[in-house]
Amino acid sequence: MKKLALLATTAAFVGLSALAQAAPTTIITFAQNATTNTITATASGGTSTTLSGSDVAITVSGYSDSVPTPFTAFLNLNATSSGSASLVAGTDVFQPFDGTFTITSGAGGTGTNYLSGSFSDIALAGSRVAGPAGGFQASLIATDPPGSVSFTSDNIPASKLQDPSAIGFTFTALTQALNICGSTICSFTASVSGNGSASQAVPAPAGLAFLGIGLLGLAAVRRKVAV
Repeated sequence: MKKLALLATTAAFVGLSALAQAAPTTIITFAQNATTNTITATASGGTSTTLSGSDVAITVSGYSDSVPTPFTAFLNLNATSSGSASLVAGTDVFQPFDGTFTITSGAGGTGTNYLSGSFSDIALAGSRVAGPAGGFQASLIATDPPGSVSFTSDNIPASKLQDPSAIGFTFTALTQALNICGSTICSFTASVSGNGSASQAVPAPAGLAFLGIGLLGLAAVRRKVAV
């Protein structure tokens, strides 16, 4: 009896969770236009690292709005480490970062705000070993949950920018492998591409079905207890 009640309750809670959020949908995909490195990571005093890219000319190849793609825009990225870097399995480097970004029609974050936001997560990760195609890569990724991500846009409705959200920047052509200088990631430069995703809080059919199963199970348990 207890096992039946537990299963029914679990099904109900999972169904309610599915009601609260839908699968994330990609809302923007982009890549820089330049063939040179546009992102700079600067280590300071062996304790913190800043990431910056100013007025990086990009091409947006995917966008969750009526604006036809592809179109050109400007990316501004600023992030600062919020904790120490760590080495995992002898090859992978991780470090948490807090930051902001803007993707706009004008330089300096001006004009139409296609997508802007802030993020905080254990975000910058990369390997000290070159990838299969050669060269070093790293990723700045934040998801909500477990971290925090928030978006604003002049074009995309707020209802399409709800949690869970994620923003990711892929850094390629790093001038060196990721290494730790003191307690922070060492300086480097890189090229950039990226994407963002978000969900709408809408009922999911599978969640509704599972919720129904859970509620029916709870009702059956109550009837047996009453008898």
